[in-house]
Amino acid sequence: MAAFDIQSKIKKGLARAINKVGSPTSDLVYLVRETKAGGTLVDPPTITKNNILLLNAIFTEYDKKTVDVNILAGDRRLVCDSDVVLTQGDTIKQGSVFYKVIGIDDKAPTSERLAQIAQVRKI
Repeated sequence: MAAFDIQSKIKKGLARAINKVGSPTSDLVYLVRETKAGGTLVDPPTITKNNILLLNAIFTEYDKKTVDVNILAGDRRLVCDSDVVLTQGDTIKQGSVFYKVIGIDDKAPTSERLAQIAQVRKI
């Protein structure tokens, strides 16, 4: 089975999960990408924020038994497909709630990324 086939199955599975637990009025999940342009020591750069829809993304909770120095109470997992690449430090938005990406677990048994599981913390 090729990576494309597995990626397709992951997308379909995440979409099914979202349909089962969500509703038409559920808040969508976005990656907030900041772009800085220009700027000097005297004049600060112009910052532009773009919301990138994470179409197949769903939050899960950590088991309370796994809370330790790296995973704090209240942290969540964000499981998403490989269409949009997340990086540590990114900002995730769902409705009026913002999260910071603490860590990423790329599911890439070969060089092709299949999915991502991000540890996120409310900011």
